[in-house]
Amino acid sequence: MKIIDSIEFGLYSPEQIRKLSTIKVTVPDTYDEDGYPIPSGLMDQHLGVIDPGLKCKTDGNTMKNCTGFFGHIELVRPVLHVGFGRHIYQMLKATCRKCSRLLDESSTIDKPRVISTCPHCGEKQGKVKFIKPTTFFEDERRLLPNEIRERLERVSDESLARLGVKVRPEWMVLTVLLVPPVNVRPSITLETGERSEDDLTHKLVDIIRINQRLGENIDAGAPQLIIEDLWELLQYHVTTFFDNETAGIPPARHRNGRQLKTLFQRLKGKEGRFRYNLSGKRVNFSARTVVSPDPTLGINELGVPTQIARELTVPVSVTPWNIENIKALIRDRMDKVNYIIRPDGKRKKLVDVNLEEVLAEIVAGYTVERQLMDGDIVVFNRQPSLHKVSMMAHRVRVLDGKTFRFNVADCAPYNADFDGDEMNIHVPQTEEAQAEAEILMNVGEQILSPRHGNPLIGPDYDQISGLYLMTQKGVNFTKEHAGNLLAAGGITKVEFKGSKISGRELYSMLLPEKMNFECKTRRFKKGAEVEDGKVVIKNGKMISGIVDSRSSDALLKHIFEEYGPVAASDYLDHITRISVLVATDFGLSLSLNDYKLSEKAVEAIHAQYKDARREVHKLVKKYKDGKLARQPGKTLRETLEEQVMDVVENVRNDAWDNVKKHINTSTVHYGESVIEFNPALMMSEAGARGKPINVIQMTALVGQQAVRGKRMRSGYKNRILPHYAKGDLGDAARGFVKSSYKHGLTPMEYFFHAAGGRDSVVDKGVNPAKTGYMQRRLINALQDLIVQPTLAVTDAEGRVVQFKYGDDGKNPSGKREAYGDPVGVIAAQSIGEPGTQMTLRTFHYAGVASLAQFGFTRLVEIIDATKAPKSPVMEVYLKKEYAKDYNKAKKVAAEIEQLQLGQIAVVKEHFDRKSIRVEWDEKALRERGIKVDELLEKIKDEAPFVKTQLGVTVKPKTDSIRNVRKVTTKLYEKTIRGVSGISRAIIIEKDGEYVLATEGSNLAAIMLREEVDAARTTTNDITEILNTLGVEAAHNSIINEMLKVLDAQGLRVDVRHIMLIADAMTAKGNVKSSGRHGMAGEKASVLARAAFEETAKHLINAAVKGEVDLLRGITENIIIGQTIPCGTGKVKLEMEA
Repeated sequence: MKIIDSIEFGLYSPEQIRKLSTIKVTVPDTYDEDGYPIPSGLMDQHLGVIDPGLKCKTDGNTMKNCTGFFGHIELVRPVLHVGFGRHIYQMLKATCRKCSRLLDESSTIDKPRVISTCPHCGEKQGKVKFIKPTTFFEDERRLLPNEIRERLERVSDESLARLGVKVRPEWMVLTVLLVPPVNVRPSITLETGERSEDDLTHKLVDIIRINQRLGENIDAGAPQLIIEDLWELLQYHVTTFFDNETAGIPPARHRNGRQLKTLFQRLKGKEGRFRYNLSGKRVNFSARTVVSPDPTLGINELGVPTQIARELTVPVSVTPWNIENIKALIRDRMDKVNYIIRPDGKRKKLVDVNLEEVLAEIVAGYTVERQLMDGDIVVFNRQPSLHKVSMMAHRVRVLDGKTFRFNVADCAPYNADFDGDEMNIHVPQTEEAQAEAEILMNVGEQILSPRHGNPLIGPDYDQISGLYLMTQKGVNFTKEHAGNLLAAGGITKVEFKGSKISGRELYSMLLPEKMNFECKTRRFKKGAEVEDGKVVIKNGKMISGIVDSRSSDALLKHIFEEYGPVAASDYLDHITRISVLVATDFGLSLSLNDYKLSEKAVEAIHAQYKDARREVHKLVKKYKDGKLARQPGKTLRETLEEQVMDVVENVRNDAWDNVKKHINTSTVHYGESVIEFNPALMMSEAGARGKPINVIQMTALVGQQAVRGKRMRSGYKNRILPHYAKGDLGDAARGFVKSSYKHGLTPMEYFFHAAGGRDSVVDKGVNPAKTGYMQRRLINALQDLIVQPTLAVTDAEGRVVQFKYGDDGKNPSGKREAYGDPVGVIAAQSIGEPGTQMTLRTFHYAGVASLAQFGFTRLVEIIDATKAPKSPVMEVYLKKEYAKDYNKAKKVAAEIEQLQLGQIAVVKEHFDRKSIRVEWDEKALRERGIKVDELLEKIKDEAPFVKTQLGVTVKPKTDSIRNVRKVTTKLYEKTIRGVSGISRAIIIEKDGEYVLATEGSNLAAIMLREEVDAARTTTNDITEILNTLGVEAAHNSIINEMLKVLDAQGLRVDVRHIMLIADAMTAKGNVKSSGRHGMAGEKASVLARAAFEETAKHLINAAVKGEVDLLRGITENIIIGQTIPCGTGKVKLEMEA
């Protein structure tokens, strides 16, 4: 197989175009009256054929084998190529108008140096003006394309080399236009028999027609004005042939108003060639249908419908070693073999054929295509494929029915549920692909998540409930019952001691022999002795504890790490089958009766609510009377809302104790045991389904409805609903729901509840698109980061990004990282995939956190290296004498808080008098400790003034309205005191000392203050850290800030992934964003850049600079259809002769 080593970009010269061309196209028509291509027309048979029955006049092939050939159009007058407008402009600026030599030797094509007089010939240079897309002026005189071409022809190759241009610039002005082959622009025949031509053909027809008219007018000696108009029209058609979305000119349209899709539009965007056909392709040997659960299947198995198994085939090569087996398969199950393929590629379908003839024909070298059978390896996938475990390999189990079936334990990696989800299977077609899928993609290998190293595949829902019930203290089974359960789980050889078998003994039979392990359960409380707070296993026997979601994960992780993926898969197969049977035998179900509370509990909860209501009323009264103490850095209203929120949130939390004690319970006889329990509480405690809040809302009260983490704000004027008095700030008027779901909500509560619900619906609607784009940017930026044999991480150019992956060379599950592992993609997926679970909400945090953002928006800010974050925050540590003294800390806070003139004075413009009036209240100045002289000194810096009784009148030096307005703005924003950028400073107590939390950031200025402990002071503005403390500090800040966001959202991501992202962002000595202006846009590969964004721009720049793509990365190899250089594609096998 031929391997492409590199691709060089460049421009065709007119001579090369003519040489490449098979015919000069001169006729604007396509087909004659009989439907045959017109000679020298745009469908000439020399350009290839797209009609059955015709042969290409260049290579003699029919439409099936003809690849198509180029033609050309000789343009009567030269026109500019729209893609190279900017490069022509830079070239004209950089070279002399007379001698065409470089005006400055340091000029480049991207940054030309403009000099007024040529140092070589002394010619004074005119000012070149470029009006997009293709118009040039020099000193107000229009430069025509032929003049531009002549100037560019005179530029020497030496000058071009200095500019960094590797092609002749005159080729950017077209004299010959390349006509694409007919296969690129096929026509279709409509039902009426008429032909509908491709958009490119329409455009080429326009070009030929105008070109002919222009030639005829020139030959006839038409006036210059008409010639220039036709020339301009030819320029328009050539421009829109290349790019029909050019700014500054109207797009070409069909008669019905539809915009034509021309060359650039075919390349760029989500449905352009690069992303739609090259980076990703449609495939054969795949199937799609609805999915449904089947707890009897193993985690590695996949139930495939018979109908699909018949259609999809697996090719089996016939060799001397397997020929007898294949013949036996054909003889015994001929209906399972669809085709035999001869060594010359000819296929024979096995329908109505003589069996003996077929068996006699088959020899080594043939290929047999058989249907899918039990045990075949297939790749199973659910979209969106957000992380690597969205595609895993399963073994086929052919089943009746029309859905794919798999074990519920496999739902989490696919993020699948069974409410109508559809999934795909892909059948690997080569032995290598099958081996890779079986060994590397096997479900058992993916039990631990690549994101955090904890189990991702494991028991859930009913399976957890079954394990929880089975391992309860006192649960016993008869021998017969226990035997049936074990047999259902696939365990047949077992010896029972005694007539009764406890649930824990039964569970022990599923564990590896001689296993010793100890872990915590959900009941565990630090510092308290809790029954069944720990699971203890000694020599493979469960001594104490219960299996709930927490202990189940810990046990599974231990088995995977100590005994390997095969043992972990077997363990999962056993427990998932048995646990579902236990839950079924038990009869686990829910009814409204299970959410019933005793009268005593209802009264207690009502009393708690009344107490809270009184507390809220007290707070509101204090606020209205002006007696509420304002919290530092907050307004009175913000203080009230925060305190009320604390009270109403506690009502719901306090109800939990009453719910647990007094909820309705049932007595159930199970096995040899009697169990009294409540199914809703049991499922919540086991971690199978639901949280305490769900049980509280069903039984006791729904609680406070919040929008963006705060109480409901005004809807009508000064109230939310018309059912309440204006200005009512009480609990009920602001969205507190005291009813439970079981008893139903009042109409007003229902309205509030709908508003709170819409908040989360909006989040779910807005988030996926934003997170999807963020993940795409991250993956494009990091996809070439691969682990080397030394455990270093390098990019496609071989640059080291990390000297040792994750600082220890291990992956999140603790194994040594493998050579060729694409750790960059895994890191990007580990941030992107949980991003879809993130909320855009800002929660209620204490301290510095209350000022900062911790939602998805903040994560995007970090990854995009935003220069000005939305909520910059500083944590300012003070030196000992200030940190222990509240008054001193308060004084520092007042001194660093920026105070602007507009905050303490009224600044008014007087346009009629062309002056500005500044007035202040002396009492307000005294309160803030500001002297009038201090104020006047600051005003004097901006403009002269005249002092009056109540203030000053400022007279700007220039009295134009624009200048008066400019000076007014400057005065309004003039800093009187404090540090620029710090709008608010709050004092918080942290670890026994006072720390300042600021809204706004100015690290350099704050660190210079003598009261501040500079070593510990920090900011969340990464760019500021970079500029003040350097790239290492910025690198650490990226890690800390990302961890803060993920922790606040409760998302587990291994720090290795975050470290790698931070290393990649700072690898070049400054902080790079992930997008087109950062890492993704600065890749060495032209194809990788073009496939991401700004396709045409990258291809054109590459052509001008003669770039060579060495094809070392992932994207570029996918595009050209070669093995990607990561994983098994990174390894070469050599065999000794």
